[in-house]
Amino acid sequence: MRDTADPKIKQYTDKRTGKPRYLVRYRKPDGPQTKQRGFTTKRDAAQWLHEIEGAKLRGEFIPVSAGRPRLSELYPGWLASKRVHCTPGWVVDLDTSWRTHVEPYWAQIPVGQIRAGSVQEWVADLSGRRSPTITIRAHGVLSGVLDDAVRDGKIRTNPARGVKLPRKASARSRYLTHAEVQAVAEASGHELLVYTLAYCGLLWGEATALRVRDVNLLRRRIAVTRAVRYIQWPGFIIGEMKGKENRTVPIPGFLAVMLELRMLRASGPDELVFPAPRAEYLRQPGKSPVVDGVETKVTWWERVPDSAGAEWITPHDLRHTAASLAVSAGASVKAVQSMLGHKSAAMTLDVYSDLFDSDLDDVTSRMDAHRGHDLGTDGGDARGAVGNLREV
Repeated sequence: MRDTADPKIKQYTDKRTGKPRYLVRYRKPDGPQTKQRGFTTKRDAAQWLHEIEGAKLRGEFIPVSAGRPRLSELYPGWLASKRVHCTPGWVVDLDTSWRTHVEPYWAQIPVGQIRAGSVQEWVADLSGRRSPTITIRAHGVLSGVLDDAVRDGKIRTNPARGVKLPRKASARSRYLTHAEVQAVAEASGHELLVYTLAYCGLLWGEATALRVRDVNLLRRRIAVTRAVRYIQWPGFIIGEMKGKENRTVPIPGFLAVMLELRMLRASGPDELVFPAPRAEYLRQPGKSPVVDGVETKVTWWERVPDSAGAEWITPHDLRHTAASLAVSAGASVKAVQSMLGHKSAAMTLDVYSDLFDSDLDDVTSRMDAHRGHDLGTDGGDARGAVGNLREV
């Protein structure tokens, strides 16, 4: 134990990691002296001591003993709460993140001994090995469990909140033209599915979960009420919509004609519109995995770009394409929001702000027109304005 010039803060060596740590000695409100250890820096220890003294004065003191439960004891309750309002697929993702990244490091540590500095070290190490998306999700699991610990009075603050997280790289949206969509559709062997994705803006899991009963050709509408997702374990998961909000999307006339032919061949209202060969759900295609430097069997989707003379695209690019084609046809932000099922128009603008650049041109054109109307001149004629400028 090393003196740090502060009688209440001491440095020691963690036997598990061999790294220097700090402990804080303090008195509980009823008088007995106790201590808290595990701080990675003296500054963290001093900040914690300051907060403890303030909590004692405000009557908000939480004893160290309240933070003795290990993180693994609190996790099941947290995950159970997620099942109430999250899709089944998302719950599986959270549990996988816990078992793969959070549990091995944090499971046996009492929540009262988890420090912000340690969380930051863990995030830095994980982000060096895994993608930003995986790192952020794992941090969210840890932080969520600790939020419950704060709510239940086991710790005063969440040490995982406020740590620096890696940034996700912004992926460039790929927008296809009408001609490119047609080429991809004809090359895919799943022509009707490609057109539905590219002109109705459905997610892959939404489109492949469609039943005959969901297609109303009289009104030219598709009712999107559920989605399917494939996970290696437990397999296909049928769940509610992302955000739990059903929606209805319009069907273009040419696509309605194609869907009508499909409906005539259906055996009943519960038959899938886009079934796999064995009447199962279609799994989302992607790039073939490479094993020992050798690419495995090429998927049907990988043959599409070459056959269509296009660069690599993903099924999700067809959703982006639907937004692009709708905007090009004059659709408003609200219409695109409704078609895609976004929670707000602000979200639609955040994702597709580049599609609405032409709106800025419309604004400036209208400003020119209004100026010209008020001044009795050509709104685009800048000579009058230039003549009024003074040299500075």
